[in-house]
Amino acid sequence: MGRDKALLPHPSGGVWLTALVDQLLPLGYPVQVLSRHAAHAELLAHRPGCSVLLEPPPWNGPLQALARLLPSQPGEALLVLPVDMPRLRTAVVRQLIAAWNRAPEQAAVAHDGQRLQPLLAVIPSGSPFRSCLDQQLQRGELRWMDWLTRVPHQAVRLPAEALVNANCPADLAALEG
Repeated sequence: MGRDKALLPHPSGGVWLTALVDQLLPLGYPVQVLSRHAAHAELLAHRPGCSVLLEPPPWNGPLQALARLLPSQPGEALLVLPVDMPRLRTAVVRQLIAAWNRAPEQAAVAHDGQRLQPLLAVIPSGSPFRSCLDQQLQRGELRWMDWLTRVPHQAVRLPAEALVNANCPADLAALEG
């Protein structure tokens, strides 16, 4: 898109990053933002309940980022989501978490009715999730969908309008229009 999507103005106020954090904080879980941009850390520095981990290089995409956060030991789970879903709301995230709670041995992956939205998911820690992740990265394979096919997961149907993803200027114009 040519600019940092996290810092785009959000219609509800703030920027996409702060608007997303504001949707997560009511869930009552700690919010940890992984970013390679110091500006993101500065923006969130004084937000209670939110911490920022600056991602060191190499920046090899979301799967590598997941490896920086997903615990090896079982018994935990991460809610992962991209910053470029500006219509995502707390209620929709609650639906995803509720689906995972019904089957916590599987990752719960958002589905918009037409396709998976794999970067919006609840991912359990431990094996096979972490071990498959490590093995794939050791092979130099960085595709999230390849990893997802190797781990147990369920598709969770969520409202398509909440999962609109902005990846190019035309997507952004459609969101603003």
